[in-house]
Amino acid sequence: MSTNSWSILDAGGCIERMRLKADFGYKVQAIAAHVLLRLGYQIEAVNQSGHPDIVAVRHGMEFRFEVEAEVGSPRPRKLADADFASLLEVPNEFGYYALAISFPTPYWVLVSASKLYGRRRPSTNILLEALSDKEYSDEWTSEYLRLLNVSCRQIARASFNQLSELALQGRGL
Repeated sequence: MSTNSWSILDAGGCIERMRLKADFGYKVQAIAAHVLLRLGYQIEAVNQSGHPDIVAVRHGMEFRFEVEAEVGSPRPRKLADADFASLLEVPNEFGYYALAISFPTPYWVLVSASKLYGRRRPSTNILLEALSDKEYSDEWTSEYLRLLNVSCRQIARASFNQLSELALQGRGL
């Protein structure tokens, strides 16, 4: 990753200040939509409830994301049947589980839903990282850190709905 250490520290401080608020998980979900915008996707849906959390299109292909934010200490995670149904319902669509790690350094772990399908037991962060698409996770992380460094105040002040609406309109932060 070609990010300066000071920007990682700034992004970490931004996340730490937001992490203590009740809407943190939803806000990370909306931030994920803005990360996708920065990566060249068009945002089709950002769902506060229901599945998937985000639907995006790039190069004529649909991508679906189930987004979670780690708020406290690491814990095993398992996608529910409803999550899988929304991520894997059409063969030509791409479904991902996207986990935002908050500290000590903010970063993303993106795992193809097909790699998690059929798992009966929750997956630890170590396993999720082992199964992750490293390059895609690094792309998300780089844009996430840049976004936090440039727009932390705006993100902190905005609601989930405001951030989502901007993403749906294609208006990045």
